[in-house]
Amino acid sequence: MEHKDIKAELWEKLEANYISFMQEWIKLEPLQLIEQAEEIAAIKLVYNELKDDRYSTEYLQYLLRFKNPLKVVRDKWIEENGSEMVNDDDITHALWSIADKQDAEQDYELDEAYISPGQGVRMC
Repeated sequence: MEHKDIKAELWEKLEANYISFMQEWIKLEPLQLIEQAEEIAAIKLVYNELKDDRYSTEYLQYLLRFKNPLKVVRDKWIEENGSEMVNDDDITHALWSIADKQDAEQDYELDEAYISPGQGVRMC
């Protein structure tokens, strides 16, 4: 698969993930929103950053394996940076860490359409 195709498919997933998060946020009471401010800020930050075309095909292709790649990158971002503002190196490091360790596969639901036949499906 070419970079532009990978990016398009990932963007479709990210868009759906983002809409799903927004639907959840709309249901929350104001105090609940305040309590989730860090997660909300991280989701918006990661969502906007991943729109850019500066990340490697390898990282983007790996993120396709997940049903909710936005959540995977958000959680890694918070783990490494909290709610700090982004710079390109920070997002690249988070993506590298996710792809290099591949431990997210144990904690997040995978998208069977993007798992190669020899890998099977891992359950949480």
